[in-house]
Amino acid sequence: MDLRPKIRLRTCPSFYTFSVIIEANSHVMLSLALAVEHLPREAALMSEPGLHWLSLTRRDDMLLLAAGLLAASPASQSTTLVCAGDEQEELLAMIPDAAGPDEMSLFSLAPGRRGADLKWLINELGRSGVRSGVLMLVLPATRVTLAESRRRAWALSLQDWACRRGLVMLVLCHGQEQVLPTSLAGRVNGLLRLERNDGGILLRVDGWRNALGLLAGVDYDLMLDAGRFAVRPSSVALHESAQDEGGTLIQRSALEHMPAPAADWRVLGPDEDFWQLATTAGEGTLVIAITSNEEVPVLARRIHALRRFRGPGFRLAIRKLRPCVRDAEQELLLQCGANLVIPYGLSHAQFLSLLRCLPGQRWQRSLVGNIEQLLQRFQPPSACGLLSPSEFFHHADGVFRAGSGEMSHQLLALPLRLGLDASLCLSQLSLRRQGDLACLLDDCCYLFLFACPDEAREAALANVFRLPWPELFRECRSLPDTEVLPRQRFEQERQPPELEHEPPSRPAVAAKQRHFGRRPVHLNLRGQ
Repeated sequence: MDLRPKIRLRTCPSFYTFSVIIEANSHVMLSLALAVEHLPREAALMSEPGLHWLSLTRRDDMLLLAAGLLAASPASQSTTLVCAGDEQEELLAMIPDAAGPDEMSLFSLAPGRRGADLKWLINELGRSGVRSGVLMLVLPATRVTLAESRRRAWALSLQDWACRRGLVMLVLCHGQEQVLPTSLAGRVNGLLRLERNDGGILLRVDGWRNALGLLAGVDYDLMLDAGRFAVRPSSVALHESAQDEGGTLIQRSALEHMPAPAADWRVLGPDEDFWQLATTAGEGTLVIAITSNEEVPVLARRIHALRRFRGPGFRLAIRKLRPCVRDAEQELLLQCGANLVIPYGLSHAQFLSLLRCLPGQRWQRSLVGNIEQLLQRFQPPSACGLLSPSEFFHHADGVFRAGSGEMSHQLLALPLRLGLDASLCLSQLSLRRQGDLACLLDDCCYLFLFACPDEAREAALANVFRLPWPELFRECRSLPDTEVLPRQRFEQERQPPELEHEPPSRPAVAAKQRHFGRRPVHLNLRGQ
């Protein structure tokens, strides 16, 4: 089918030029899929209104996919194509005569305006009469000149507009730059990336939603077969074998307002019904949310009871909804029965990708018999801050004597620099975590940092002291245990040091820096 003889030109006083063909029946049921052979329907079907964004690094890959999709479209489907004039001609020439929709609306992006036309894209398309069906926008990444902070809002406005119009909107954006952030996965209907690496072709599904559910965090290895993209058979087999046959039981808050990605997912609130069902569900995956480290003891007891009751076969994941769990508390949850603690700040696609790694895994640790003794070992000392040497030694020694190697603690000796006042140095100290202790003895500052691994030592010191520690102390010696300390000397000193130099009060400083005054402001109203 040759569309070019059917085009009727019409002018418009904007930065678009129009080529319009009679609109097809807009009530025909949509049946559109990405032109990738053997790609599962849950990753290819476009059946619901909204924005579907596909990023491609190469222009020829874009042309191949766009032409294949148009050629496979039903004849009666209402279709609109928006792209630059030269790309429009190439695409139409690649569609076989007997394939594709009978009628199509064609729009050409005027050259030279770069990002300005994208800002008013919705207005122009609405004014042109695009109401329903399929809208394909072919867009070079270099044309998106919107600031990175505004691209997210722009994409969400396209999603909202397409949903209100009943349009399946597919954007094929080609170029090296990744225009949309992966955090939009799940907020828009589709977010895919087609990448070329070391001679291979990889299709990354950050998020794809249709009538079959939500798919995210899945990769497919592609190949070119007779001029068409196709999924390698090994990639399909790997994806099918990774399905969790036991289903998933998840707390509603762990999904963070996103829909369940599959029909076999059961979503419940964080109440007793959830835990009661968790004890009776079959082999599968259990996903729990945590928002505060105050929840750790109760959660540890519950997952310990679940693991003891159900054995090592089921999978248990904990998702941190805030940066609230220390390394030691994370280790405690893993020892009590968790397979995985999912970090805070992951996108929805990355979260689902981690969960897809769990099927087939068994919990390999030995379950501790006395949960209360384990909780006691992971409990930080009740004290915090600058103490007397006697109190310091008592709390730090108690932790080392009660421990059994699950956690790393930092015991540090920092001799004062010659000529510096001890009170001035200690005034730069800021200990906020429960169990982090300090004392001064014989012109040496001793620090105990509870549950602090060796690799986090420098970062912890940067948080503990307001000034860089080398400006205050000659060195920082790491001590293996309180046994190397002169116990008798510590126990003799029962008074904490008195600070002559108090640390600055942050609220007072902030108040002095705030100046309020009245100043005339003149507003100019500009027309659209």
